[in-house]
Amino acid sequence: MNKDKLLVCEHCGNIVRMVYDSGVPVMCCGEAMVPLKEETAEEAPRGKHENYMVCNCNQVSYLDIVDALHAGKDMDSVLSAFESVKDTTRCSTGCGGCYDKVMTIISDVMMGHA
Repeated sequence: MNKDKLLVCEHCGNIVRMVYDSGVPVMCCGEAMVPLKEETAEEAPRGKHENYMVCNCNQVSYLDIVDALHAGKDMDSVLSAFESVKDTTRCSTGCGGCYDKVMTIISDVMMGHA
């Protein structure tokens, strides 16, 4: 039995799990998705402080989000902080595939985990 394979869209960052490979390429954003390396899986960056690309549509990195979060004035709630970060960086205004990643980063920073 084949092991499931994770694929990632290099444009928007969407990740899918392939349970059966029929030989037809899995497409996203008009491009074939590529195998996701284990060390770059979505959960790998969590809790780390190195920079990595979060929003491929607008080229927004982890550190761009953290900087925008600290520069923002509204830290009352995760959603209001998200709106402030989104206005500053334009993350999650393209395909929206990075929304969960951005929310996780904001939550981690606000909770002191990052």
